[in-house]
Formats: sequence, C-alpha cells, structure tokens
Amino acid sequence: MAFERIQKQPHTIADKTVLVSYDRFTTRFEIKSDEEVVYSSLVLLPIKKTKILINNQQFTLKIFWFILWQSQLVNADGVVVKELLYRRRKKSIGLLIYFALISSVKVGIGLVA
Repeated sequence: MAFERIQKQPHTIADKTVLVSYDRFTTRFEIKSDEEVVYSSLVLLPIKKTKILINNQQFTLKIFWFILWQSQLVNADGVVVKELLYRRRKKSIGLLIYFALISSVKVGIGLVA
C-alpha cells in the first residue's frame, strides 16, 4: 500500500454525495457536498464535536483521534455514518496492535534477561 497524504472517502448522506477527506500533513479534515465545503477544520485537539448542515439537515460531527481514530456523523435519530474514514480507522488499529506486540516483546525480553 502506497503512502497517501490525503485520505478520501465518499458517502451518501441526506440524499447527497458527500466527500470526506483528511490531510495527514496539515491535519485538515474536510467535508464537501457538491464541491461546496460544508466543514473544514484543523484537527489539533484529540476530541472534536461540531454541528454541521448537509442538505438543510443538522448533524453532529464527532472526531476522536487520541489513541484510535474515530469519526462519525450523528443526527437526532442516531448514528448516520459510523466511520467517515474507514481506512484511517483501520490503520490506527493496526498501529495500536503493532505497538502492543512490540512492547510486550520488549517487556518479555527484559524479564528473561
């Protein structure tokens, strides 16, 4: 898998196609609907909760990236999209498992030696 600076994923929300993107260098998270930017922000804080409008419907955007990446869109009825950037979530889980395995091997070697 090649390195991707900008990770993108399309979704259909409120009968519109929405493109969600995340720039890994600048940490800019964007949601575009019909080439119009609905939401754009730097994700510097590990927990972000914002209200946005898509097709005149209000949604709550929740981003959590402290240990594991999670970004979801919620409306009054419940969760609309469970994960906006699935590839980013998958990569964060893989890195967490890798670091856990490496740390347990280091601790195991330290106890044996």
